[in-house]
Amino acid sequence: MGAKTDTSTTKYEIRATFEIEGVVEKPDIIGGIYGQTDGLLSENLDIRELQKTGRIGRINVELNSRRGKTTGKIIIPSSLSRMETAILAATVETVDRVGPCSCKVQLEEIIDVRISKRQSIVDRASEIIRQWDQNVSPFSSSIALEVEKSAKTNQILSLGEEGFSVGPGFERQKKVILVEGRADVVNLLKFGVDNTVAVNGTSIPPKLLDLIKKKTVTAFLDGDRGGDLILKELLQIAKIDYVARAPKGKEVEDLSKEEVEKALKEVASLENAIFLTGSDEGITVKDFLGESKPKKKEKSRLSKAKKVLKKKESEPQEKPTKKLIEKKVVEKLVTRTDPKPVVQSKSETVGKPPARTSDRRPPTRTSDRRPPTRTSDRRPPTRTSDRRPPTRSTSTSRRPPSRGSSYDRPPRREIRKVELPDHLTKVINEIKTKLEVVIFDENNKEILRSSTANIYKDLEKLEKGVTLVIDGVITQRLLERVKAKGINLVIGARKGEITKKPIGIKIVEFKQV
Repeated sequence: MGAKTDTSTTKYEIRATFEIEGVVEKPDIIGGIYGQTDGLLSENLDIRELQKTGRIGRINVELNSRRGKTTGKIIIPSSLSRMETAILAATVETVDRVGPCSCKVQLEEIIDVRISKRQSIVDRASEIIRQWDQNVSPFSSSIALEVEKSAKTNQILSLGEEGFSVGPGFERQKKVILVEGRADVVNLLKFGVDNTVAVNGTSIPPKLLDLIKKKTVTAFLDGDRGGDLILKELLQIAKIDYVARAPKGKEVEDLSKEEVEKALKEVASLENAIFLTGSDEGITVKDFLGESKPKKKEKSRLSKAKKVLKKKESEPQEKPTKKLIEKKVVEKLVTRTDPKPVVQSKSETVGKPPARTSDRRPPTRTSDRRPPTRTSDRRPPTRTSDRRPPTRSTSTSRRPPSRGSSYDRPPRREIRKVELPDHLTKVINEIKTKLEVVIFDENNKEILRSSTANIYKDLEKLEKGVTLVIDGVITQRLLERVKAKGINLVIGARKGEITKKPIGIKIVEFKQV
């Protein structure tokens, strides 16, 4: 996310129209502009560098999809010279593809913003002259208000080596407001909100999390897709207490005083915060977390089953008595000596005196006839209550699950294996645990080998590739970068959280090889 140009320094606005043969979204169009203009001009006129230095502002896209086509406008504020602005406009017109779709961009006009400023000066001066004799205090108070706002803007501090933009009240207050960029901090400071800190993009640094972990944190996010992405990242890596959102389609840095006050007044707890865009639109954080963890109930059920099993195993077992032993001896004799045990009733078997039966047929003779292991298959089911531990019961339907059985394990997800060419399998084995990246072209020739830490920097220098193998996590940001380079196969150690998979890219994890 690039820096924004202050509207007070904007000289021109480049306005262009586009027509795309397909249905795409705003991030796809902006990504296409970045990808296809990268390296066309010198570093002084590179769009990314111009945004970092604040010489051009955020690329605004207005689009409308209908009947399989997407049309709209692209607006780029510029503080460059006339010649540089014209070169930039011509560069944008060279964009002919957005993802897999063909695109046509046509310059509509370049507006000189200073003309409207000059007209506003003329109108204001005329009004001052008309009211000069009546009352000049409104003009004086306006100057005082502007001076006060300017003084507050100059109070923005940079914290730590990373230079986090914070308001003057950040360190002394226990409650802080987390915003997206420095422009958000500037806007809130104008309205008296000084306990702010900017994350500077959608990737939140770990050192910033250390600064806010002991404070009560309210995340004040934009009402667009970027705000939803930051909220999802905060759910994974940070502890926040409340969430405030700008109105849908608006950003915190563009809000008026009334809109800021309303948003902070309607702040919601983390669980009740609502996503505003995409497939999660209208869903609360509580429902979102429940849908992303479908095995939570199953895990709770298995945990309860383990506790019941452990309790049963810890219960004292029935101590064998002399009477119980005599009953079991009688049961064995009846089962083994009677060729038709079904003729004899259960009452006769149970009612026989154990002493008399044991005198006639000693239990030592039973072992000569049949193996004792088969007697349990013919025992009457009425005698199961007299047996010793439940684990020795012959009834499989009542046998409690033993430890380590499949009962207390969640079902395993089958890993789908993928067959890869030999050169890719060889490279995977080479770079495992080395944190390296290898890129091949369409002829299966290695064109880049680097470390995972420098992958984004090296991708900017790469013209085109086909396959990328990385000993690291496959992220949403990586997929968007490699898509612009024509890469259609990404192989990594594991797959991270991907909110939207680009069309035409295949993902393979090491464990599938």
